[in-house]
Amino acid sequence: MIEVFKLTKRHMDENENLPKELKDIKVFSTCVGHGVGTIDFSEKVLEIDDEEFKRIIENSGDYVKFKIGNLSKYFEIEIFAEHAAKLIPQLCECELKDLLKNMREGYFVLRKDF
Repeated sequence: MIEVFKLTKRHMDENENLPKELKDIKVFSTCVGHGVGTIDFSEKVLEIDDEEFKRIIENSGDYVKFKIGNLSKYFEIEIFAEHAAKLIPQLCECELKDLLKNMREGYFVLRKDF
């Protein structure tokens, strides 16, 4: 099973007892990449079964095979707007193509679920 996640919201675990100054530091630190809290960025928007994913790869162009064809090897692939622009013309008709066409901001993550 392939799960597709989309950046849809941003919120951080809150500790109500933390003073405002420390909350500000936590937000800043998280923004610059320091692991001081959990941030929820994505929501599952699609599931693709293995047979359908195989069909998509087999019936699509070389860039699709290059970008998402090795998902079983890497287990997770990010798709940003610049990737979507290259994938859309080469993707066969499928729900993933429709999602990418409607991408306005953020990114997608494809994950191999075992």
